[in-house]
Amino acid sequence: MSQLDLLIHNQPHSAEAEERLIASCLLPGDTSVYDTVRPMLEAEDFYTLRCQLLYQSIGELALEGKPLNEVAILEHLKKLQGLDEVGGVAGLMSLMDGASTPAEALFFAHTVVEKARLRELMRSCRVAVEEVESEKRSYDEIRSSLESSITEKPMLSQDKVNIGASAQELLEDIEKMRAGEYEADVVRTHTNRLDDYLGNRGIAAGEVMTVAAPTSCGKSALALYIVSQAVAKDGHACGIFSLEMPQKQLTKRLTQVISGVNLRSVEENTATENQVERVQKTITDLGEMPIFTSHCVKSADDLYSQTRQFVQKHGVKLLVIDYLQLIPFDARKGKAEGIASISHKIKQMAIDLNIAVILLAQVNREGAKSGHLKLYDLKDSGDIENDADVVLLMYPSKGDVESSKDVDSQGSYTSLNYELAKNREGERDIGGFFKFYHCTGRFV
Repeated sequence: MSQLDLLIHNQPHSAEAEERLIASCLLPGDTSVYDTVRPMLEAEDFYTLRCQLLYQSIGELALEGKPLNEVAILEHLKKLQGLDEVGGVAGLMSLMDGASTPAEALFFAHTVVEKARLRELMRSCRVAVEEVESEKRSYDEIRSSLESSITEKPMLSQDKVNIGASAQELLEDIEKMRAGEYEADVVRTHTNRLDDYLGNRGIAAGEVMTVAAPTSCGKSALALYIVSQAVAKDGHACGIFSLEMPQKQLTKRLTQVISGVNLRSVEENTATENQVERVQKTITDLGEMPIFTSHCVKSADDLYSQTRQFVQKHGVKLLVIDYLQLIPFDARKGKAEGIASISHKIKQMAIDLNIAVILLAQVNREGAKSGHLKLYDLKDSGDIENDADVVLLMYPSKGDVESSKDVDSQGSYTSLNYELAKNREGERDIGGFFKFYHCTGRFV
């Protein structure tokens, strides 16, 4: 037996904690212990078969509205043919002597959960070792799977919430809204009426907003503008996967958006002293802003892994992906299937990590030429539309970028129509227009 197999065989558990917890759940006339631990534990979280059977029986009796006592348990175990596994009547009576107070029982419940987490981790490590040896999966896939087991699976059933609890939370939220005291878990865009059109006044945590537009129509600029506003006005930490734009160019564009100064004027010595000072201050401030970037993504699993680190280490609330079609996919899959798989992964990532995601996507050639985009113009896969909570389409108001250029006191701008072609939490097929200022990357 290998050292790893020996570790797996001797899995972490506490027989005492399991048995005393079960005994406390069976206190006559008192269901408070079971009601407290039920959202935390499943029968499979117990290590011993004896306690698994007993906890399963307790749960089934509670579901049927029957009393939780030794007599009811004995009858239920007889039906399951599990009485011998718990040591018969004598074994059950002996276990009942270990009942604890509710406070102690909660401690034992946490111990059972902790041991179950450790066992799950050991199983995941064993699987990872086997996958490394077989060479059937890539490094990124194995790493992502292992990280997921550490950060998600060990939570066990703690994420299972009774609908009644959720309904109560909703009621409390509504009451706070009516009193003007509610702050939704959203990231506002701070753009012309767009937040009002989105039902929750922004992009909610767990949602994906897909922004699609022809080339050079401001997709990246809009995303960077929203990032700048989220950081400056709302204090949100943001992550950016810039797969097309190198770091220096990204920094330059962020500097222009935040400062409102065209950097070319600074480089050519045509900027005012005030403008130069604003640029210098912005560059200095950027070093302290909670904006975290990556310019390399090897796969959807790698994207998930990097994003998880952004969230865990830096508290990122908004993630920008620029853009979808640049994320590598399994070459064995067709392009449509590969893009669909990535799209699914991104949506699941938004939910799992509780973050708002802005996903930039290309449109097909026909849509780009048409001058008026539709959902079916999203390039490569219809699943992009299906997975998104919001789809924002942008296109020049006069048919093409050049003909849409105008000038006002802030410089040249392009009038961009936008349309909410999909909007889960608000009206759809509505929109407006942005003024996109080319020199600064700002949107009005």
